[in-house]
Amino acid sequence: MNYNLWENIIIQERARLALEKIYTRNTYPPALIFIGQKGIGKEAHAIAFAQSINCEKINFEPCGLCERCKRIYNLLSPDIYLIFPQPSTSSEKDLFLRKIDLIREKKKLILI
Repeated sequence: MNYNLWENIIIQERARLALEKIYTRNTYPPALIFIGQKGIGKEAHAIAFAQSINCEKINFEPCGLCERCKRIYNLLSPDIYLIFPQPSTSSEKDLFLRKIDLIREKKKLILI
């Protein structure tokens, strides 16, 4: 199985090009904020980019086969932290708490 996230997501081409430019220039900001409408793939792009910069293969397109790629794909890398905004409505909070419980069950490292 190939664990390359760029091959498994619907690409937002403009976002991918911006991330590729950051990678190519080798000038990483201290943090990246992915914003936009719900469901457009912000988290997927963020995790795919994490794969790109952590892959043992020195290329924007990660190999999807090395241990680093596999760990990031499965959200098990100790070097990757996902931070989400706190929900504002009670229904969003309920959904948020259910997701947290699911993440804890799978023992995936996510900082919120």
